[in-house]
Amino acid sequence: MLFNGSNLTAGADRLRWNDRDWSLTNHFIPFTEAEVGAKARFESDFMVRYMAGMTFSPEAQAVLDEGRRLFARFHATAFPNKIRQEYKLNRADAGWYQVRRSLELYGEIELTDFDPFKQAYAALTEKLRPLVYELGFLPA
Repeated sequence: MLFNGSNLTAGADRLRWNDRDWSLTNHFIPFTEAEVGAKARFESDFMVRYMAGMTFSPEAQAVLDEGRRLFARFHATAFPNKIRQEYKLNRADAGWYQVRRSLELYGEIELTDFDPFKQAYAALTEKLRPLVYELGFLPA
């Protein structure tokens, strides 16, 4: 899921490994640059195109709306260099991991309210939980 706490998506440049520099492109941003106030273009619009025309339940839409709010907050925040370095915030297409962790860490300076997102995510989880068994993802 795009907003699961185990989602470790990221976008970053100048990652050093094995004596080479690497870049990571985040293909899993469900919003456009305009929707979240990004100051630069995202390299990939895969998820926006994939989701185009889909109809979401009210619970799923609430998670998307709260996620958009958090991504917008992320793009509007001037993070201190310590956070920028720790979470490799050197690209506009930061992933959910970078967004939530940097906002949580920045919360020591200026609090970001994650409660509306957590409530929306919990409501969607409760709606989907019985379907895990009903649709056979796990045996009942």
